[in-house]
Amino acid sequence: MAEARGTAESAGNGREGPGGDGGRSCGGQAGEGAAGSREALAAAGVAASGLGRSFGAARALGRLSFSLASGSRTALLGPNGAGKSTLMKLIAGVLPPDEGEILVCGMLPSDARRIPGFLGWLPERAPLNPELTVREHLALAGNLKGLGRDGARRETERLTEALDLGTKLGRLAGRLSLGTRRQAALALALMGPPSLLLLDEPSSSLDPGEVARLNSLVSSLPGTTTLLVSSHVLEEAFVLTGGALVLKEGGLAACGGWGELGETLGASLAPGDPGFAGEVFFRALGEDRP
Repeated sequence: MAEARGTAESAGNGREGPGGDGGRSCGGQAGEGAAGSREALAAAGVAASGLGRSFGAARALGRLSFSLASGSRTALLGPNGAGKSTLMKLIAGVLPPDEGEILVCGMLPSDARRIPGFLGWLPERAPLNPELTVREHLALAGNLKGLGRDGARRETERLTEALDLGTKLGRLAGRLSLGTRRQAALALALMGPPSLLLLDEPSSSLDPGEVARLNSLVSSLPGTTTLLVSSHVLEEAFVLTGGALVLKEGGLAACGGWGELGETLGASLAPGDPGFAGEVFFRALGEDRP
């Protein structure tokens, strides 16, 4: 598989609102550019150079090179099996690469995740202890993130209200519905807020009201938080981010701000037009939109 590259630059999504001016993301395809330089790797929020990962004979990711600006909000897109969850695990530091290098804020992910409060991560299958209540999960997360008693209490109150978890705080995680379990896991990831936030299909199992509350929370993240969010809901991904990193069969299909991607890929629609994100996605994959 050929190596794909992207370079870091400031790129809005061509509209006002969440992910606009603050929605910096990865740039377009490049040669031996900033994505591969040691200085750029250290300066970016997330940067990879020649990153690869296999599982036995199956190659999940093949020599990716890209960088996401610190404080950027980026959608991680691709069909099922494209390598999105694998990439998130590499960034989170729970899975080592087979080749290449990945850094978050100039650190190895395995080192960065040891810093209290640095990482917020919602994996595809959020691990909750079935014998702990939602309140106990939040208290434990606040302690692990170094928020202190008062800080943990304030964050619990903020997230409980924002996600409408008030009546569920005393319930055991093992007795929660899928949607409520997802909300509780989201609260754990968002607590802090973290410096790096990874959300893998965050709206999965949520009803429309819960999705709206999630989007409001994500849109109000401080500018110091670097966000990478994967979603199959393309218009939702567009609203929350300033650009996209698109994977196809473990390779980098496209990377850039929404407006830049639309121009580069020859989209007929403009940012903000209904269907724009979908057109960009399918053009990046080299496929006709269904």
